Amino acid sequence: MPATIKFNTRSNILIIGLIACMHSCERPTSVNKIADKTEIVIEQEAVKPFKTDSEIVNQLIPNTPDNVDLQATAFIENLKNGKKLSSFFNDKWLLIYHEDNRCTGSTDGQINNLSSLQIDSELLLKVKNDGDGWACEKQEPKTYDFNFYLKKQISKWDRFVIPNYEKKENNIVYVLGAGESDFLILHYNENKKIIKLEYRSEDPG
Repeated sequence: MPATIKFNTRSNILIIGLIACMHSCERPTSVNKIADKTEIVIEQEAVKPFKTDSEIVNQLIPNTPDNVDLQATAFIENLKNGKKLSSFFNDKWLLIYHEDNRCTGSTDGQINNLSSLQIDSELLLKVKNDGDGWACEKQEPKTYDFNFYLKKQISKWDRFVIPNYEKKENNIVYVLGAGESDFLILHYNENKKIIKLEYRSEDPG
């Protein structure tokens, strides 16, 4: 009996040792499989496309990277309320004046390289009149000095409207006032500053 008991004990020890060895040999393989799966997942996540900040902004506010309508609206509010306008203008901006009158004809003039501060003051503008009005006898063309002061020019305007034209030109805003006859055309640069202002008065006839 003692011999038989010793034999079975040794057998049990051997069997337990073999099982432990087999189990320890299998564990690295399982760990490697888990590691492989983890690497695959990471690689798949890394190649997913992502959106840049500009793409997100363009989705939230379509077609607004060069939106000058907001600047024009603020400009109109200052103009209506008699406030300073210089902050809306670029230095070296251009003023163009055009008047079409049924009796006296067309009057045109311009000034180049104005400073931003000059929009808030009176400007001496040399203009030329062609004297070719359709409702009166033709007159001789003449050139003379014209005092242009924007705040005075718009003093009789009964509205300040940005029309919703179907085809808008980039960086150009129209401001209608005094019916359909008198209006401004604002030309903006990439910094949303006015680089050219046109004052036009068209006789509706």
